[in-house]
Amino acid sequence: MYPLKLRIIILGILALLAVLTTYLILAGFFVFESNPEYLCSIIPYIAVTAGIFIILLPVLSPPAAVFIILPITVVSIVLLSALTGRRLYNVYSGVLALIALGVWFFALRNTRKAEKKMVAAQKIKEASNLVRSDWEKTERLNNAFFGRLGRYRRLRETGEDFSARISLENIYKLAVDTAYDIIPGSDAALLFIVDEARQRLSLVASKKSSPMPKIKSKNGDIFDKWVFKERQTLSVEDINEDFRFDYKPLAGERDFKSLISVPIINQSRIIGILRLNSRQRGSYSFDDLRLLDFVSDLASGSINNARLYKDTEDLSTRDSLTGFYIHRHMKTLLYDEVDRACSDKSQLSVIMIDIDHFKDYNDKYGHSAGDKVLLGVAHIIEGVMKKHAGFITRYGGEEFLIILPGLELRKAAGLAEKIRQDVAGYKFVLRREETSVTISAGVCSYSDEMKDKDDLLKNADFLLYKAKKEGRNKICAA
Repeated sequence: MYPLKLRIIILGILALLAVLTTYLILAGFFVFESNPEYLCSIIPYIAVTAGIFIILLPVLSPPAAVFIILPITVVSIVLLSALTGRRLYNVYSGVLALIALGVWFFALRNTRKAEKKMVAAQKIKEASNLVRSDWEKTERLNNAFFGRLGRYRRLRETGEDFSARISLENIYKLAVDTAYDIIPGSDAALLFIVDEARQRLSLVASKKSSPMPKIKSKNGDIFDKWVFKERQTLSVEDINEDFRFDYKPLAGERDFKSLISVPIINQSRIIGILRLNSRQRGSYSFDDLRLLDFVSDLASGSINNARLYKDTEDLSTRDSLTGFYIHRHMKTLLYDEVDRACSDKSQLSVIMIDIDHFKDYNDKYGHSAGDKVLLGVAHIIEGVMKKHAGFITRYGGEEFLIILPGLELRKAAGLAEKIRQDVAGYKFVLRREETSVTISAGVCSYSDEMKDKDDLLKNADFLLYKAKKEGRNKICAA
């Protein structure tokens, strides 16, 4: 109602007046018997002091207090006036009462105005709090909206990235990178692909925070196997409290408390599992799980397209029976390696192989038996070449060409001899009859004297027919 500083000043004045009045009254009673006129002399001071007190009282107390103190003061002044015979103080008390009532009325009006202002201020404060609360709520919703908008914008860009990639390894890496980056709070992202022949999972890509230990469960753990079996999304807030799983980590296995995992499904077949781990409990929401499922859908279509592209590429570059590169693609590979050997001054060797008397086998046992022999020889060549970098091609009907970048003539001839011995020792069962075949081979290396890229093939072909003329089941190298 009134400023605190003003009320303190008035309170000090009233306290001083109260002390002074008390002193005068007490002193008056002590000297009253010896000097009755003393009391009459102090009445004006007491009246003035009381008047000031009454006038200032509404400033310090509720206006209602005036109606208690005012009558007491007026009555006291009237009694003093009667005792002393000073009638003038009755008029003074009346004037004092009117002034006090005026002050009271003024204080009451100010009090009501102040109360109205306080009520209005309270309403304004409540309205301000509501506006602030609504603004904070709107800000949170806007932040969440823009966060989701950013996520979906990133997903759109990721969808374009997925559609632009045809390499399976690049697609696998993009899937785990996207899942790890787009969903916060993750310590590891894992991608398992299903080996359909053995019906088991195989870890093909991962991304993890640096403190995380090496991933040991290369074929998935109990959670991955559950998703694989049930073909459903999985969200675990705390692996220690989920009654569905009794998880026992391997020694030194990565530490995590919560996870989300989704199957990657293509044409009703589960082809993989995409998973996120966190070392914190309850790190993932339903929205995170839905977002991860969306990433898996993008990865599913891209993986399927890459596989189709690879199959198409294999059909155009590989032999359908043996799986080796066909003659047309062999020329491309060979010319590229000749150019590299020429520019790098590196070694390059080739082995040309022919199955001895293959036409006789076809005539005697039939073409299906001939295909069986071709496939058997191809497997032997592939087995010998498993530890060596190179390209195996089917050069003709029963001829194979092996391109060996970085391998010198002597080692290439050693490989050819190993293949010859393995083929000679292998037993084919044709029409319930055990038989065997032999091969002849020509081995040569690239040299600066060769003027044409086909010279390497011509030399290998010449050495092959030299081996045949010298009795077959032989290796000729030069």
